[in-house]
Amino acid sequence: MKLSNPCRGGIDPPDDAACEGVTVTAGGIDPIVVEATPLGVRNALAEMRRKFAPAAAGPDTLGMAETVLAEVLNNVVEHAYRRGGDGPIELRLERGGNRLLVDVRDYGAPMPDGTMPGGSLPVSNGLDDDPPEGGFGWFLIRALARDLSYARNNGQNRLTFFVPLGEA
Repeated sequence: MKLSNPCRGGIDPPDDAACEGVTVTAGGIDPIVVEATPLGVRNALAEMRRKFAPAAAGPDTLGMAETVLAEVLNNVVEHAYRRGGDGPIELRLERGGNRLLVDVRDYGAPMPDGTMPGGSLPVSNGLDDDPPEGGFGWFLIRALARDLSYARNNGQNRLTFFVPLGEA
């Protein structure tokens, strides 16, 4: 899939003068580009399943990866683009043995203080028996993903990680 502006990032992006007609990919992986909306998130998850679900019927090997990816993409929509901001999310996925390598990029607001949030569970207010609503995203991401890395360069957020895949 060709980016509308291939020089807005990528791995070692070329100088602006050399950007005419260049398609930037990560390791030869064409990105999945979706709008930062709930529908865009749903489309990205469906595309991941289409590309990486086992061809034969059997155990679901993508469950953890789908959970982590949904949390990450929803955070981009809700926080980086502030629920209604306009912009793309670029997603590069590659299966490497028994893990899914993930590279997520966006042009929204940076993470607070330039670092990923911690992974602690939300605390109940103690006023009722209902569990807190929300606050579980980064706990799940940190619990299920490995080798998490975040960087902000040239107005682009980039989160990379891998998720172990279940046995097929």
